[in-house]
Amino acid sequence: MNVFVVEDALQTRQELVELLAGNPGLTVVGQAGSVREAIEGIKLTEPEALTLDITLPDGSGVEVLKHLRKRHLNVHVVVLTGNPYESLCAACRRLGAAAVLDKLNGLAQAAEALLAGQQSGPALC
Repeated sequence: MNVFVVEDALQTRQELVELLAGNPGLTVVGQAGSVREAIEGIKLTEPEALTLDITLPDGSGVEVLKHLRKRHLNVHVVVLTGNPYESLCAACRRLGAAAVLDKLNGLAQAAEALLAGQQSGPALC
């Protein structure tokens, strides 16, 4: 599964890329640190899946979700956030996210959530 990583914190992004790249079923095809970079990168790489930070320097990951939905792009999205709360989870799910994970505890779960989506597993949120 080709995965695109959207995370503005460079250290966290590198950690996530290493974690995903170490998983045999996942290939990281691109990275972005902003909404603009994410939209451009997704268009260029056409990933099957996406890990998406919510808080980005030029906007919100919710904007990326809206872009995917508007363009009818079938991308399996796992949202990672440092502030998980019920209304955010519900909003992300309405926009097509498969799961919302707590970034502080969920980086290790990101690969599992991506692969669960590939196998049509249950949503984690």
